[in-house]
Amino acid sequence: MAGGLIAERELPLRRWYDDFTHACGDPGPIPPRSASTLTYGTFTSAHVEGDVGYGVAVPPNHELGERLPVVCMLPGRGGTARESLDDSYMSDFVAQGMTERGIEPFALASVDGGTSYWHERADGEDRMAMLVDEFVPMLADRWNLGADRPLAVLGWSMGAYGALLSAQQHAGLFVAAAAASPAIWRSYEEMDDAVDDAFDSPEDFSANDLFAHHDVLELLPVRIDCGTADPFYANDRALVEAMQPHPTGEFFKGCHNGDSWRVVAPGQVDFLGAALAGAR
Repeated sequence: MAGGLIAERELPLRRWYDDFTHACGDPGPIPPRSASTLTYGTFTSAHVEGDVGYGVAVPPNHELGERLPVVCMLPGRGGTARESLDDSYMSDFVAQGMTERGIEPFALASVDGGTSYWHERADGEDRMAMLVDEFVPMLADRWNLGADRPLAVLGWSMGAYGALLSAQQHAGLFVAAAAASPAIWRSYEEMDDAVDDAFDSPEDFSANDLFAHHDVLELLPVRIDCGTADPFYANDRALVEAMQPHPTGEFFKGCHNGDSWRVVAPGQVDFLGAALAGAR
């Protein structure tokens, strides 16, 4: 798994400890390579400087341009669209789910994540606006993805926070959200002691705090997965326990990396497939 998909900085001592104690458990399996159609490109955004990369994956026996429901994929801190598609194997997991478990087909659409935590920032960057005002309409206009079909959102780490935030702030757009190891904090001070740049101020944190506004998330199908050796485990578990009803998902023997996230990928595919099919 490329580092760009991973938000947390891995410390050598912690990694040695996890390896020594087998805290991360066994890595998730890599699914069989599928005949999914993958397309990559860039677009210009009014909300993000420079070209923004994207990737689109259409499952086997379906064509780009066909009207399909779509899952938007949000990578972790610094992650790119290509990394989130290639390194997660999600297109292959979708194809496997279609073949082995009969899930209804859906497309995947990834977009560059940057480092600004999927909300409007003081410097003017706004990845959330890029996602909902530009990327989602582009998918429908260019390839019919999401056009007259439901959309869901999936993310890892910082992108998992972004997935939950986008579902919370745009519940009329996304019908479900799946989040692997969402990188969340329970206070601005806790964030400031960790990475210190995910929010501009206590007010910025409060406006985008999942804990303060989890009642909106409770209205949607939500799945949250996190490994017990993940640095965000305690906070992720606290969010799950605060939500009524509790979202689906697993707390499993795993860490904050792609090997662990593959453990729950089949469950995420089934969850998203069912949510999209049910929203039709």
